[in-house]
Amino acid sequence: MKFKKAGCLDLTAYSEAFERDFPVKKTKAVQRIATLDSPGAAGSLLGGNLISTARGVSRQDKRDVNASVRYAQWFASQERDRQTDPQGWFSLFAITLLSMGWEYEDESVVEKYYKSFSGQLSQAYLNAISAVNSPMAKVTRDMFNALSANPSALWSLSKGSLRGKEFAIAPAQYDSQGRLSLGLNDYSLWARVQREEFLFWNWNENSVTLTHRAVPFTLNRERFAEVRQTLNDRLDIIADAIFEFYSERL
Repeated sequence: MKFKKAGCLDLTAYSEAFERDFPVKKTKAVQRIATLDSPGAAGSLLGGNLISTARGVSRQDKRDVNASVRYAQWFASQERDRQTDPQGWFSLFAITLLSMGWEYEDESVVEKYYKSFSGQLSQAYLNAISAVNSPMAKVTRDMFNALSANPSALWSLSKGSLRGKEFAIAPAQYDSQGRLSLGLNDYSLWARVQREEFLFWNWNENSVTLTHRAVPFTLNRERFAEVRQTLNDRLDIIADAIFEFYSERL
């Protein structure tokens, strides 16, 4: 799968739509929950996104990861319909992140379609990530355990993802060169019966189809600093709405 890289995006577009979708009053009420101050590993939730961050990721980087993913999703939805044009939507999603300074290699983009998925989505994800990144798999497993025991977080994820129809799981960490990396895993789930606990439900074969699109990104901090100056208010409004439901005890 290759993305059609467009020209320079106007990331400040759709002002009225942004004010409608991210009203300041609502995000301020949630800000008390989202401290993100601990240097430990963390799991946070915003809309249909689950972000797991490794131990040592700074508070500002946690905020920027969450805000970037959510903003790119929102921006892509202003121009593409995810339900009717999923590939076009995901392409614009990734290109928006690229325009914000998150870089990727074309050959690293993956798209897989599972016509007859069975089992738990959470376990399937852990099995896949464990093969390539055991430390991050542990962080994500702890995040999943905290999520499954938190009815408020489960309800929020279910609502933000349309009960699993559209959701993302994204582990963030520093690589061996100290660069901030983001493993974006975007999912589209179709099920005969919708479940609030869709991540942990034991799905039967022939009742679910699943599309998984994945891209590993690395942050170009110089480019992101330019974008942040332009989008400062929007990114901060989104970041203030982060619901950190899991924080590692050190």
